[in-house]
Amino acid sequence: MQIQILDTQIVPQEVTAPGGPSYGLEFLKVAEATCAYPVTRILWEPPSSQKQSTDLLATSGDHLRLWSLPSSPAPLLSNTISRSSSVNTRDPPPQKLQPLALLSNSKTPEHTAPLTSLDWNTLSPKLIITSSIDTTCTIWDIPTLTAKTQLIAHDKEVFDVRFCAGSVDVFVSCGADGSVRMFDLRSLEHSTIIYEPSDKSDKDKGSPGGRMSPTKAQQTMSHAPPLLRLAASPHDSHLLATFAQDSSLIRILDVRQPGQALLELRGHSAALNSIEWCSSRRGMLASGADDSMVLLWDLINASNAAPAPSVNGTGTPALAGSLDANAKGPAASWRCDYEVGNVSWAPQSPLTNQGGDWIGVCGGRGIWGVKI
Repeated sequence: MQIQILDTQIVPQEVTAPGGPSYGLEFLKVAEATCAYPVTRILWEPPSSQKQSTDLLATSGDHLRLWSLPSSPAPLLSNTISRSSSVNTRDPPPQKLQPLALLSNSKTPEHTAPLTSLDWNTLSPKLIITSSIDTTCTIWDIPTLTAKTQLIAHDKEVFDVRFCAGSVDVFVSCGADGSVRMFDLRSLEHSTIIYEPSDKSDKDKGSPGGRMSPTKAQQTMSHAPPLLRLAASPHDSHLLATFAQDSSLIRILDVRQPGQALLELRGHSAALNSIEWCSSRRGMLASGADDSMVLLWDLINASNAAPAPSVNGTGTPALAGSLDANAKGPAASWRCDYEVGNVSWAPQSPLTNQGGDWIGVCGGRGIWGVKI
C-alpha cells in the first residue's frame, strides 16, 4: 500500500468545448510512502489562526501515524495528466514522506486493533479522534502524542467517527451495530443514540404498532446492516449523513430529532462507498458509488430537480429528499470510468478564493479532478 502526495495545477484541455475553453487538473507527484497495512483515512492538519498552511498529515490503519512533507521538495513529477508529455523522460526517484509519530492505544503495538477512521478537530487542531474495530474511540493530544480519552462507543466494531461542527467536545460515530451515536467529552457517562434501524431491512419502515419486546429488539439489532461511513455537516452542527453496507440509500439525520432519518436520498443504483459535505457551500453533499457515478445533492436550493418535500404535510419547504413524487433528486452528476471508491471536496483557498468548486474522485487505480 502506498501514500502519494500530489500537487495540482489547473491547465487548459487539448479539446476545446463548444462554449469556450475547457479546463482540467494536472497531477504532479510530490512525495510518497509505503505502508504495510491499508490506509483507512488520510487528512491534512486543518488551518488555524496560527498556521494557515501545513506540511503535516495523519493516517489511520494499523496505527495512527503522523507524517510530514520533505523539507526540500524535489522537482515536481508528472503522474496522471490531462495533456501529453514526453514518454522518453526518465523520472527521478520521488521523495519519501517523513514519519513523525506512530500512536497506538495498546501497550503492545504489534498486536493493536486496526483503526477504521480518524477525524481532525478544526477548532482545536491539537486533537485527533480515531475509531477502531475493538469498539472504542480514542481522542489523541497531538502535542504530547498521548491518548487523552478512550471510551467504548459501540457494541460492535466502530467504522467511522466525526467531530461535530463548532465543537471540541461533541463527536458522533457509527458502526457494525447499525447505529449512530453522539458523545460529549464533558459527560462521557451518557450518550445519545441518534439513529438505529427499526428492522433488518435497508428501509426505515417504522416500528410495528405497540411496544417491541426486549427479545425482538435484540434480534432486530443483531441483524441490522452495518453503517460504514458518517459525514458531519461543517455548516449545520445538527446535520449528519450516513449509509449502510451494500446500500444505495443516503440517510440525512438531525441530532435534534433522534430515532429516525430526517431524509432519504435515492439516486445511486449500486452500493455507496463515500459521502462528504462541501465546506464552502452550505447544504451541498457529494456521494460516490459502485455505479461509477458521483452525485451532488443540494439540500437547500429548491430550484434543482423536482420540488422539495413538505414538512409534516404543512407545505413548509424542507431539505431535498428522495426520488419520489414528493421529493427531488441530485442536483448534478458525473460518470467515472470506474467504480467510485472515494470523493473529497477541495478546500476553499483564503488566498486565491478558489478550490471549493472542485471534487477529487478516486476510482480504479486513478484519480480525477471534477469541476462543478
